[in-house]
Amino acid sequence: MTDSRRQHMQKAARFLRSVQRRATSDEPDTVISTAYYAMHHAACAVLLWRGDPLPKTHASLIGRFGLTVRDFGPEGREAGAALHEAFLRRTRGDYDVDVSFVRGDAIAARERAIKFVDYCRGLLRKRPR
Repeated sequence: MTDSRRQHMQKAARFLRSVQRRATSDEPDTVISTAYYAMHHAACAVLLWRGDPLPKTHASLIGRFGLTVRDFGPEGREAGAALHEAFLRRTRGDYDVDVSFVRGDAIAARERAIKFVDYCRGLLRKRPR
């Protein structure tokens, strides 16, 4: 694994550990945001694994990741959709003052992030297509 891919996966793992520790805390907005960033960095590692340059925006990264994994079967399409949904939740939580997440939302974000990061780890163990 290249240094850049490794660094992105290490960051994803650190963010995921934080999410796992705090998912049941009184900070659901922070957990949801951190869960997205764990997924974001895992997606970056996958794009680097494929030899793609990293896009400059979140939207471009999400789109590129979705295009990369859509042909990997239903699990790939689910991962692409999960990253997009995590971004939308994070954006709403960060910028919409009338949005209020609860502990259940944070726990759900934790579970989605765990599944996503595990999926990305699995891809990184394979040869790029």
